[in-house]
Amino acid sequence: MTNMADHDILAFKCLNPECGKPIKLRRPAKSGIYPVTCPYCHIQKKLNIKGLDGFNETTVSDSCKNASDDQFVDNSNNEVIELKGDFVISSEYKFICPHCEKQELGFSSQKAGKKEFSCPTCKGKISLVVREKTMVVDSVDTVAMLKGKLVLLRRGWLNKDFHLGEGSYTVGRYDESEMSDISIKNDSGISRRSIKINVSLTSKGYVFKLTVLKATNPVLHNDSPLSLGESVSLNFGDTITLGKTRFRFEKDM
Repeated sequence: MTNMADHDILAFKCLNPECGKPIKLRRPAKSGIYPVTCPYCHIQKKLNIKGLDGFNETTVSDSCKNASDDQFVDNSNNEVIELKGDFVISSEYKFICPHCEKQELGFSSQKAGKKEFSCPTCKGKISLVVREKTMVVDSVDTVAMLKGKLVLLRRGWLNKDFHLGEGSYTVGRYDESEMSDISIKNDSGISRRSIKINVSLTSKGYVFKLTVLKATNPVLHNDSPLSLGESVSLNFGDTITLGKTRFRFEKDM
């Protein structure tokens, strides 16, 4: 592997004053004006960049220059690659460009809809669909006369019940250093404190409300994803999926 010289990497801050985040690019082989797109705010600026040809040839080996050329393969004429995934407004995401498979990109959007942008390194076009945050299922709390329970659904095993009396219950991955009220073993796809279920008793009956505490891994309510901080009222028969673990909310007879 050829060691990169200091001038192989071009580092600067985004010229958008509302962004200003640091950007690192491989220096192009030839000096010239290049369109550079910030991987965070996606604003494009044309910059006069000093290429490798502007440095002393003795300091740059042929193998290094070839490697740099490989980094700057122009993928602008390739078909647009649509990223599959769950992208929610106001959330930040990082991923590697699917064209050159080398440039790390950052993405965030305040508006829902289909977005298209280009990799600042290879100019390959990328698109994805951003959705609104999941709306609360009920505009008012659902009231039940009976108590409720979470039923852990197991394949080939007897289901396990977790009775929900009045109070607050956290649900998450088993971790001795940070125990949840309901801890699930053998599922690394669950956060240590993934959701909270609050049970309150009113003059009309019980109210059960689920709130997302950690959304690093998907939290599904009736197979619809919930984002960090979102809450839904639980109805008997609802399903809750955390990682590979699935619960059903049932009446506690």
